[in-house]
Amino acid sequence: AAAESCPPAVRTEPEGTLTADLARFAAELRYEQLPAEVVDAAKRCLLDAIGCGLAGWETAKGRLAAASMQELGGSADATIWGRRAKLPSPAAAFVNAELMNALDYDAIPHIPPVTLPAIVAVAEQHRASGRDLIAAIVVAYEIAQRLSSASSPMTAAIIETGTTPEVFGINNEAVMASAAALARLGGADAARIAQAIGLAGYYCPPQSSHDWETGSPKSNVKYTPMGPINQAAVQAHLLAAAGYTGNPRVLDGPAGFARFYGWQKWNIEAVRRGLGSDWHITRADYKPHACCRYIHSRIDALKLVMDRDRIAPASITAIRSWGPPFVANPDQMNVRTQEDAQFSVPYMLALVAMGIPLDARCQRPELLHSPEVRAMMQRVRWETHPRTAETRRANPRSFLASVEVEAAGRVHAGEIWYARGAGAVPEMRMTDAEMDGKFLANAAISLKPAAARRLLEGLRGIDRM
Repeated sequence: AAAESCPPAVRTEPEGTLTADLARFAAELRYEQLPAEVVDAAKRCLLDAIGCGLAGWETAKGRLAAASMQELGGSADATIWGRRAKLPSPAAAFVNAELMNALDYDAIPHIPPVTLPAIVAVAEQHRASGRDLIAAIVVAYEIAQRLSSASSPMTAAIIETGTTPEVFGINNEAVMASAAALARLGGADAARIAQAIGLAGYYCPPQSSHDWETGSPKSNVKYTPMGPINQAAVQAHLLAAAGYTGNPRVLDGPAGFARFYGWQKWNIEAVRRGLGSDWHITRADYKPHACCRYIHSRIDALKLVMDRDRIAPASITAIRSWGPPFVANPDQMNVRTQEDAQFSVPYMLALVAMGIPLDARCQRPELLHSPEVRAMMQRVRWETHPRTAETRRANPRSFLASVEVEAAGRVHAGEIWYARGAGAVPEMRMTDAEMDGKFLANAAISLKPAAARRLLEGLRGIDRM
């Protein structure tokens, strides 16, 4: 019905442009073409995304987003995760995106929070099948990952200079990937999908990540405006479905997105390479800790030493940590907001040293302002690991971290190369049991245990719905 309601599509000219290629990929991909491991990866992505959204009610960011959007009212198209309320699909996508990213517990790279909330909202609005939902997730993830890899200077800049570029964004351009997936869910053909991509490119938020990183205290908007990106993707889809036109060559030509968005790096062939055969979604990283990924290997190294040597927290006199360069918080000892905590090395290491789990509850106000936590933070010192550049050249996925803990007159040392949850490192991948455990713990913030278990089973079998 949705496909029949689409007005005649405007042709995408010329054929062979990157925008047209991505639109064709979105239009033609079918669930039946997906390898089993890709289907499984999409389910993991969905499971983790909704779990993080349910846990987002622990945060002021998530609660404020929900309250503000509910004041607008409107049609009951899509559900606010963790509540019975429904909103128009653009507003529901906004709320669920803010909830999902609020704890910084979502998958890496941050593609799920800029794509999944919009996709789930529109799938619910169109009453899509589980198989169509999975195909849409894969479409969005594969396009978004390639656009990011082809354009983002972030990782290279951090390793080479110790800081992020003065102008950069984190997955903002995924709004175009989401719009493509949403138009596909609505039954659009490749030409109409190209229109949705073109509209979304014009709605992409500015590259404000560095500005946010350099501020303190940390604000709710964070490094990427997740809610507005999802909202814009839904709006682009709805307008394109109605016949509203955009630029169907937005990613192409000398005046296209790369130029007007100010990308200093843009490799078109990197976007095309392996599309439809090399599945990036199978290598997603999932977070076992509710904080910035750049802290995780430091956390894992400290946990290794604490557990191995059974160190009593009260006996600790000093913690020295070396790890990846980390510049997202200029005032890491001054933890005032939940966002401050997510990007504070001493705060997170202090919780580990005290045996406090780094789950959805680790950013509660009573911990942020705890004198005991503050006292442990004073014992923490952190530096960039001197072998970071060397190890990253040898293996770009390494997150080398070392730690020394002084306790009861002894020095306890440990080192790890990879952070837990690394999807491309088989021995570090989170197992299905670990993913289910994280989901159920997150879901417990909003649901009763029996309801959380039913939801888990439903998401694991979403392709049969």
